[in-house]
Amino acid sequence: MKSYFSLILLFLVAACSEDESPIKKKKITTQEVAQFKGVETLFNESEFEDVKHKELLKELKICSEFQKDTANYMEPVCSPRFFRILPMKDDSKEENAFLLQIKSKVGGIKLRRTVAFVREKGELTKVNTFVANLIGTRPSQLHYYDLILRFNDNVDGEIIFYNCLFKWDGKKYKFQSVELIEGATWRQRLKPEFKDSVSNDIYNLLVKNEMIL
Repeated sequence: MKSYFSLILLFLVAACSEDESPIKKKKITTQEVAQFKGVETLFNESEFEDVKHKELLKELKICSEFQKDTANYMEPVCSPRFFRILPMKDDSKEENAFLLQIKSKVGGIKLRRTVAFVREKGELTKVNTFVANLIGTRPSQLHYYDLILRFNDNVDGEIIFYNCLFKWDGKKYKFQSVELIEGATWRQRLKPEFKDSVSNDIYNLLVKNEMIL
């Protein structure tokens, strides 16, 4: 993916004095986004967290139950080495609404994906696909968890992350805002007066680059 996000940030920094910069830089601390529960997936488990998860993957026809080679990313085995299922609602059975994390390189896609599924008329239906890593969830009044999804960019050899908030709108997850921009040793939070405009620009670029589907 081209470094479109970095162009936006460079333009904003160039257009503002140091005091007027729309982003405020500070060192990374251990403090997490308020109310969010962190999610970390390493794809190093040997067994699924729930025996039903393998059956859900088979239902989706996203993996091979006959494959034995755990190094085959093009025809992946139904294994937690490639997939992880997480709850999407706090008032529904997981098999009726869940989030699926897919390891990078599976199916030839270089980056991780997070996919949202709901069951409609007995059939699992895909409602969102994000080329992003799920890093946080929190409860909501609609019972569907709010999500923090991390999209990445490569700026002059440095990996930059854009942590974005998504909320359920009744039918699918909808982009809300960019909450944080991070590098390896730093993080930047958008100033309130610039948050809407910058978030809108970044959202449009995510869509253009097919990272939100």
